[in-house]
Amino acid sequence: VLTGDASARPEGIERALTRAGFHLTEVLPPAGEAPPDALLITLARHDDGRLAQALESLGPVPPRVVLFAAESHDGPTAALAAGADDALAAPVYFPELCARIEARIRDRQAPRRTPYEAQVRRALEDLLAEARGTLQPAEIVLALVRRLARAFSLARCSFVLTSPGEEQGRVVAEMENGHTEHPRLDLSRYPEIAEAVRTRRPVIVPDVQDAASPHSAATLVILPVLADAAVPAVLLLRPGAGHPYLSGAQLELAASLAQTAARALENGSGARHDARPEIQLLDRRLQEEFERARRYSLSFSLVLLDVEAGADALVGGAGEELRREVGVRLRRELRLPDFVTRYDRDEFAIVLPETGAQGARRSVTRMRERLGTLAAEPGPAVERTSFSAGIVSFPHPAAAQPDDMYALVEAALMRGKAQTGERIGIAE
Repeated sequence: VLTGDASARPEGIERALTRAGFHLTEVLPPAGEAPPDALLITLARHDDGRLAQALESLGPVPPRVVLFAAESHDGPTAALAAGADDALAAPVYFPELCARIEARIRDRQAPRRTPYEAQVRRALEDLLAEARGTLQPAEIVLALVRRLARAFSLARCSFVLTSPGEEQGRVVAEMENGHTEHPRLDLSRYPEIAEAVRTRRPVIVPDVQDAASPHSAATLVILPVLADAAVPAVLLLRPGAGHPYLSGAQLELAASLAQTAARALENGSGARHDARPEIQLLDRRLQEEFERARRYSLSFSLVLLDVEAGADALVGGAGEELRREVGVRLRRELRLPDFVTRYDRDEFAIVLPETGAQGARRSVTRMRERLGTLAAEPGPAVERTSFSAGIVSFPHPAAAQPDDMYALVEAALMRGKAQTGERIGIAE
């Protein structure tokens, strides 16, 4: 319901609200009928005597948002003190106004979603409770990010470590436009992160351009992860197109679980590392799949994908950029249960659960087709780029333990490199 001073409404506000999906009316429902979902009160100034009357017209039942046409720092404060649920003053950014109204409606209707919220909370809390006993700290964070992205239908979920005075943050885990192949985040691009760390409160950034889709725009929520008196990390949450908003309950749950993950990272920071972290993760994941496959009579495949390019293309910064881009695209193409990491300088290891040899071959073929677009893009680092692969699938008569899988897949990769056709070797 639009009420208050009609002359104080910004030009185009009705069109913006209608495009956002709201059904507008200027007539309050008769007594006894269901109240409106929200009340938008427009006034010229905060000292307008109609403010109190408009706020009292329907009591506290519908969310009441006040909009002042005149630019004023005191206006929103006065409206909130008088009982408004939200308030803004000119200049008004219509997408922000629509998001605020939607958020107030959603918060008022939140009890209807309580069973679902509780179910998601239990599932995620059970995940972390189990993970603390079986996973490494980095794996706990990665599992949390993946589960949050799926449970809340997020287009992006990133766990970023922050340190006072540092100009870059370290991305520990990200789903799904990024990954640990880009371990640093330029904080100068996100001054809102510093604001979230300083205030210890969530910060909402509207209309963030997605690097993967430059013409798209979405709201980004920067959620500080609190630990005692510090903020060691932030969660970056971008809702998906079909679920454009996150409720207060969802943010509270995400912050609580992220705090547990941050503690796990802190407690594990002093652990001794005898190998590269990515190889340790691969060893652990391969061991888990090996045991699961034997216990339940399942199959799985291990793939080595080798990036081959001209000698001048694989040296220096250009070569590393090519490898990082390959890692980006692999993670976008793989299924959620799949695992990928750097294996050697020019090789990537991929674990495909519940996938036999032929399924793995099809996956490699599909991945190479998608990666083939690299060769069509500008830049010396992507010229003459090609890919060969080796595949070993369990069960395999020569694989009695996980280490046997490494020997078999490396031999299969060598056979793939020796081919002139599809260049995919399979351990027979």
